[in-house]
Amino acid sequence: MDTLVEISVYSADRPKALEAVKQAFLEIERIEKIFSRFDKDSEISRVNTLAGIKETKLSSELFGLIKDSLYYSQISEGAFDITAAPLVDVWAIARRDGVVPDSKTIESTLEYVGYKNIKLDGERSSVHFLDKRTRLDFGGIAKGYAVDRTKETLLSHGIKNALINIGGNIFALGSPPGRKAWRIGIQHPRYKNKIIFKLNLKNRAAATSGDYERFFTLDKKRFSHIINPLDGWPVQDVMSVTVVAATAEAADALSTAFFVTGAENSQTLIRSFDDIEVFMFDKESRFIKYP
Repeated sequence: MDTLVEISVYSADRPKALEAVKQAFLEIERIEKIFSRFDKDSEISRVNTLAGIKETKLSSELFGLIKDSLYYSQISEGAFDITAAPLVDVWAIARRDGVVPDSKTIESTLEYVGYKNIKLDGERSSVHFLDKRTRLDFGGIAKGYAVDRTKETLLSHGIKNALINIGGNIFALGSPPGRKAWRIGIQHPRYKNKIIFKLNLKNRAAATSGDYERFFTLDKKRFSHIINPLDGWPVQDVMSVTVVAATAEAADALSTAFFVTGAENSQTLIRSFDDIEVFMFDKESRFIKYP
């Protein structure tokens, strides 16, 4: 998944724990082979090739995550959108060439970006793209989904206390010995060693979207790697967003949505959830906490 994966397990049975961790990593590899569009043999690569041409059958797992992604797109009014792949590619080329893309390129790409181009058929478990140029990218949700699946794998092997971290997407299962919860620090997005807030997590997930790990510079200007699917440009109004939720999938998708929507415009959407916590740094480095 192009990121660091850490799984920490506490168990009185070392062989059982080692086997659980081994199976957890195998599960992550399995998921990557479904959802990585950079693997030409993955299921999503097949779908990206065919679904714009004809109705394409899906595995239940891929169908489910597309369905979930459409839910997050709808509630965020498109701030979260798995069809942003072509925009991500435009900016990847810009990074490679060291040149900011022109407005016409972005505008023409936006013509075939939009979650409403995805048509799912539940009865046939299939998908069809209304525009043949549409492509899917699960970068804003697949890591969270993988964390949840990893948690289930550990539980199925009798592990009750573990911390799973896939690129900043975390699930805190149970708690470490002698403690009531796992302690997770939220760092300042401009000062790596400065912890602003500490979370106490037990059987909860957390995910962070930020501009400080994968940013890039073009024409002496700093750009976030997270692209706004509504206007085609890297997000500039937020430095980082951390979301605590019941599942890592929800935390992952919502952190991306709130990052794109921005500090002020996210408030209505944030208040529609009664089981999340949100921690945000706006572009002025102001720390905002909800609730």
